[in-house]
Amino acid sequence: MQANAQAAQDQAASRTYNTFGTTRWQNQYERLQDELKELPGARAVQPFGFPFELMLIGNGLLYPFRYSKTKSDVRSARIPSQSRLVQELFTFAPAPKHAQDPFDLDFGPTVSTAEPRGALATVPQGTQLILVPFACNASELLEAYWGIAALGVNRQLEWATDPEALHLPQSVTSYTPQPISIPSQATAHTSFADGTEPTLTLSSRTASDRALQVPAQTEAEPVEDQTSEDDATH
Repeated sequence: MQANAQAAQDQAASRTYNTFGTTRWQNQYERLQDELKELPGARAVQPFGFPFELMLIGNGLLYPFRYSKTKSDVRSARIPSQSRLVQELFTFAPAPKHAQDPFDLDFGPTVSTAEPRGALATVPQGTQLILVPFACNASELLEAYWGIAALGVNRQLEWATDPEALHLPQSVTSYTPQPISIPSQATAHTSFADGTEPTLTLSSRTASDRALQVPAQTEAEPVEDQTSEDDATH
């Protein structure tokens, strides 16, 4: 995910990070699906009106999202937006602690919920939402976690358990900009000595030249006179 987004940004050569952001957003769903689709019990689920599929592994519905551009306490993370999709997803999460009693007349802020639509309405009973929050920026992937949480007021997450850190292999956390591109070669050579040998024109010195110590020529005499600058006027 991170390397692909960085590569796209580098190839775009843009002054803004719009390319990185768009590619990273797409890859956080697509790369996760590529990695997990072969697991036993894995199933791709496409929410209604959403361009990407989420992965359902057993009874766990995975939802990746970026919670920060820097390293920060994931326990204070917030969901980026409280969209209709987010409201549908959190119907598979625990109820928030602040859920009101039916006879509580406190008219404080509440959390909106929405009935799941599309493929989300077909997941097995007992499905749980597994959050996969990660921190990254255009330079590197900083950290990633997973865990179960309720959606509180102001998009605040109420973790049912401490979120568990995911191991990040060094090879996927960063990207080397401007990869070297080697153009195709017309003929394959394995060393500098391969290929067609050049044709050399050699001439022997006459006996008189050697006797008179005439300096040796470094180039062969031409068969015809070489063109001179004033030939055009004759």
